[in-house]
Amino acid sequence: MSETSTESWDGLLTNYLKAEHINGQEEVFVCIKVNVSGESMDLEVQRNESEKPFVFSLNVTNKVFLKNNGISVPKEVIGKKLTLKKVLVMNPQTKKEVDGLRISKVE
Repeated sequence: MSETSTESWDGLLTNYLKAEHINGQEEVFVCIKVNVSGESMDLEVQRNESEKPFVFSLNVTNKVFLKNNGISVPKEVIGKKLTLKKVLVMNPQTKKEVDGLRISKVE
């Protein structure tokens, strides 16, 4: 990863996975990397090897799902297939329902 600075946007614009990137109601991604910082956990995921990875920031619900479905430590999710489905979630800032992503299956 390149170093970030105030002289360039390089490394500052992340390719976050959003509900609009999902084809249909659910789609399978493979986790290729895990980043943990404090209480934050991000997964780098891909649909296929030729695609640029997305960053999927996990909320508490998705972290608990992984833990309750056989992932005993965060690094164990690397190489796993994750089925992500679109769900309606409440945006805490706007108090409106928006499309979000939830892990529904780990293989």
